[in-house]
Amino acid sequence: MNPITIEAPRKRSLDEILARQAQERGLDPMPLETDLLLKRVKDGGHSGQFLADAFISAYRTDQPFNHSLGELIRLDAEGFRLFHEILHIRHVSRWLDSEYYEIEQQIKEVMP
Repeated sequence: MNPITIEAPRKRSLDEILARQAQERGLDPMPLETDLLLKRVKDGGHSGQFLADAFISAYRTDQPFNHSLGELIRLDAEGFRLFHEILHIRHVSRWLDSEYYEIEQQIKEVMP
């Protein structure tokens, strides 16, 4: 019987982990365009509400997203891109909770 050799796990940086995840998922996480998101939320309408609710749900994991994904067809290309960026907020390197908390607070000031 041959002895089993176990190697110590290799330490990896967050950037290495994110790069591997991106490769496995087949996508590159896109950083959130915060100024554009806030502008769209302030502009209101369906897309403003949809994007605001998407951000709050992505940031506050206990908040449900009460929209049908079929509503994506009502977004223009810019809104669709922002939605895609919102989906990635926790996968982009250098996640700063304080920054996203501030965005959440600004959204809550605007939205009913």
